Amino acid sequence: MKLHKSQIFLILLLSFLVGVIIGQFLNPQISRILFFVLASGAIALATIQWWNARNFLIASVVIAVLFGIWHLQRSNPKIDENHIAFHNDMKEITWRGIVVEEPDVRQDRTNLVVRAKALEGVERQIDGKVLVTVGRYPEYEYGDVLEITGKLETPFETEEFSYKNYLSKDDIYSTARFSEVKVVDHNQGNPLKSVLLKFKAKFSQTLSQVIPEPQNSLLLGLLVGARRSIPESLLEDFKTTGVTHIIAISGFNISIITRILGRFIQRMFGVRASLIVSTLVVLGFVVITGAQASVVRAAIMGILVVVALNIGRASTMVNALVLTGAIMVAVNPRILIFDVGFQLSFLATAGLIYFADDIETTLSKVPKFFEIRSSLAATLSAQILVFPLLIYYFDQLSLIAPLVNVLILPIIPWAMFFGFVSGTLGLLWAPLSFVTAWITWAMLSYQTAVVEFFAKIPFAAVAIESISLSWVLIYYIVLIVIIFHLTHRRKERRIQEFYSFSK
Repeated sequence: MKLHKSQIFLILLLSFLVGVIIGQFLNPQISRILFFVLASGAIALATIQWWNARNFLIASVVIAVLFGIWHLQRSNPKIDENHIAFHNDMKEITWRGIVVEEPDVRQDRTNLVVRAKALEGVERQIDGKVLVTVGRYPEYEYGDVLEITGKLETPFETEEFSYKNYLSKDDIYSTARFSEVKVVDHNQGNPLKSVLLKFKAKFSQTLSQVIPEPQNSLLLGLLVGARRSIPESLLEDFKTTGVTHIIAISGFNISIITRILGRFIQRMFGVRASLIVSTLVVLGFVVITGAQASVVRAAIMGILVVVALNIGRASTMVNALVLTGAIMVAVNPRILIFDVGFQLSFLATAGLIYFADDIETTLSKVPKFFEIRSSLAATLSAQILVFPLLIYYFDQLSLIAPLVNVLILPIIPWAMFFGFVSGTLGLLWAPLSFVTAWITWAMLSYQTAVVEFFAKIPFAAVAIESISLSWVLIYYIVLIVIIFHLTHRRKERRIQEFYSFSK
């Protein structure tokens, strides 16, 4: 079977991603030898057999896999005297660094990501990030320069969870808990990021003044991904009903919401309006969340869904999605293995691109009113690809998630829209936002009522013992076979329709 150039391109991109995954499980010393031997053989085969398409493709796939292995392993930092992690698990040290991310404020503590710059008694500059845990007060800000005295520790690892690997995706290899901290300077971060984070803080504060709790905390979760002030009981209800994704700014969340919003605008105002408005909404997410790396990645996934919705060519958009994912992995290879949010975002977006239109057509008897059909199709298409990972990571399956998603997802874009308007008007003058804030409050109250009601139903969610990763892989292999079969049938149907029309 002769492959199209786009199919070959897709195979090579996937081969690179497979190589990144394999690289995590290979000993660096062994992989260097393996890399040299296989790369030499593959390059020789590609050079000698360049005229043989099959052999040339095999050689190219091997090279792409090897490149993925090499790229993952070269991303490992060199832990020497110039890296702050060199001093892990030793005596107390005094060092200076800059807060390079928005402080993660919890009820009883604050987590700071601090990039080390100098070590007491050492003239040379040092580098590396440290996750510093301090008390809730005093408060710290992005861009603060801190002098810290205390012990550095290597992040813990257990049989079930590796905090070390989890933090490595953010290039963090050291932790420091409740050290002595002194602020020695301010405003030393990126000026643009500082402005965005200050706008986010002011926007969040304004919403807190016009919308009461717990609806305000839910809205902040929807708009800026801040879920720490949401009551634990409500968070548990969201988990039980399978809608936790709506209060986490991720590609999973943004992709579903942009599809629902994009479909509505497309039907009301046309393709161009859908592209423009949906893209502006996604970019608005980026601004009000402070342009965090994870949000930027999620926004790109969301924009791909918007384009796919309006272009309508699944095969083209799948290639674009895989290319986008490969570029993100090339920038930070560890997100492919250790960032659950990235994995769910990528798979949910792929499900929306590939399955949503067909599922929406199948649901022809479901009413279009208020985008009920579109929201159900979006939920089901995303769940097809993400639910094995959800079970694998969280050991729980929500049996009523599709129903609850259908009941609340159509409301989400409007709650977010009126919430954003309320925050914007509140920045100008608080009384201007009272009407839109009341509408927002009513929509959020409806969502919490639905979630709390269904969470109380017996067996709303069932606990599942940890499943083997091999079962997850088998599921995706079978799914890929089905996808190829469906793709082949689509092509045959289009050819038959073409010839029927020609006659």
